[in-house]
Amino acid sequence: MNRYAIFLGCTTPTRVPQYELSVRWISKRLGIELVDIEDFVCCGSNQINISIEAGLLLAAMNLALAEARDLDIVALCAACAGVLTEAAEELKTQAVRDRINKQLSTIGLEYNGKTQVKHISRVIYEDMGLDKIRKEAKRDLSRLQVAPHYGCHYLKPRCMSEGFDEPDNPKTLHELISATGASSIEYETLDLCCGGKTFPNSQDLTHSLIAKKLDNLEGKEVDCMVLQCQTCYLMYATQQKKVSEKFGKQYNIPVLLYPQLLGLAMGADPVADLGLNLNAPPVDKLLAKVENGYRIGN
Repeated sequence: MNRYAIFLGCTTPTRVPQYELSVRWISKRLGIELVDIEDFVCCGSNQINISIEAGLLLAAMNLALAEARDLDIVALCAACAGVLTEAAEELKTQAVRDRINKQLSTIGLEYNGKTQVKHISRVIYEDMGLDKIRKEAKRDLSRLQVAPHYGCHYLKPRCMSEGFDEPDNPKTLHELISATGASSIEYETLDLCCGGKTFPNSQDLTHSLIAKKLDNLEGKEVDCMVLQCQTCYLMYATQQKKVSEKFGKQYNIPVLLYPQLLGLAMGADPVADLGLNLNAPPVDKLLAKVENGYRIGN
């Protein structure tokens, strides 16, 4: 059994609960034990914009909480994974770790550099492997054409990947999608940012970025976009209607999180187990294509 402290972050539980729901469902069936740590706090991403020291201290607190339980961390949010990994890198410097530990000692914590941080997709890819995913498949998804979206923080900074994928030419999400039986397509705007970080300051810029990606996918006859970050989901899913209105087009590309696609392949109930009824745009046509008698071994 692979045991990890699950780091939900701030956004997933409040705005994208289907991400957590689907991750817990697939983890249980793949043999990944997720341990909840109630004392986890924000990763420090937003605090870094105001105080680098405050952001580092919050990240170190989370790392220390996991280390105290002899656990590595699995993060659902790519940005959280990135912030925690960068903090762990910075804390390798003894002087920095001593300074932070002095502050952590006031709440009875200490960090010694033992905790590793992985994104959930990396855990599935490395700990479970593509062969296991193929063996667990119960639904035939071979009729689905899927556009992968990696997001900016999944492999960057480079210390995030530690060599398991190439930030400038990524392949792991393509391979994870293909392992479910679906086809992952290539397209020109694969590396384009979702605009999530610019959204608070410029919705026009964000909507332009979203439109560029959707325009590229419109001619590809894709059944859905699959991604692995709740911020990317919020941009491409919940902003699609506004982008359609702004640019006078009718975008209607369903957006799934990878654990939802994997759960579909593994035979999960689309609503009760994966929360696909919460997704936008609606996934009815995609589900009809999957559910219409296409099952393996049933």
